[in-house]
Amino acid sequence: MVTIFGGLTMNVKLAGEVLTLLPERAILWEKEKTLILSDLHLGKAGHFRKHGIPVSRKIHLNDLRILESLIKKHVPRKILLLGDLFHSFENNEWQDFLTFLEIFDAIDFTLVEGNHDILSEYPPSLFTTPKLETGPFSFTHDRMSSELYNISGHIHPGVLVRGKGRQSITMPCFYFASDFGVLPAFGQFTGIKKIKPKEGDRVYGIAESEVIELT
Repeated sequence: MVTIFGGLTMNVKLAGEVLTLLPERAILWEKEKTLILSDLHLGKAGHFRKHGIPVSRKIHLNDLRILESLIKKHVPRKILLLGDLFHSFENNEWQDFLTFLEIFDAIDFTLVEGNHDILSEYPPSLFTTPKLETGPFSFTHDRMSSELYNISGHIHPGVLVRGKGRQSITMPCFYFASDFGVLPAFGQFTGIKKIKPKEGDRVYGIAESEVIELT
């Protein structure tokens, strides 16, 4: 597992706004002082442990450390979570996140609910909504048609990159079509679904501490 703290970023222009793609698998909307990320899947390790598979809780603590480093570096006023914040029912990982919210109580946290966000109650410090429309963007968990530019997560996009000979690697990526974009999963304990970009789409792969333009 590679822990990324800082690295080479990439600026992209979408719907007239400049967004900064971060190698930590998040977006910084500097104009709005907002960090945007998706699919932490906190609690997934606990879900596996419940079924007898020994997965360390440190995986999710590492995700929170990465998020903490982004907060300290960029000092956002808002953090927008595009769904699947938590993977299953409450356990120790959820308590870790509640503590995280208390530490950074000056930040406005918004959760755009995803299919895994099934908790019956959320803390008052976490605003929840099925969709958020702000500026030229419509933020959802899964892709949704909109007159605004839709930004979502859910599918954990990745792209296959081939090198010389038979070498190849599938890396997480940011994927932008003409009317929608998809973020990579922020959580490191997640899978990757290979996408097939169409002509004109923009794809930015994440190679450890660098965001690289692929198309």
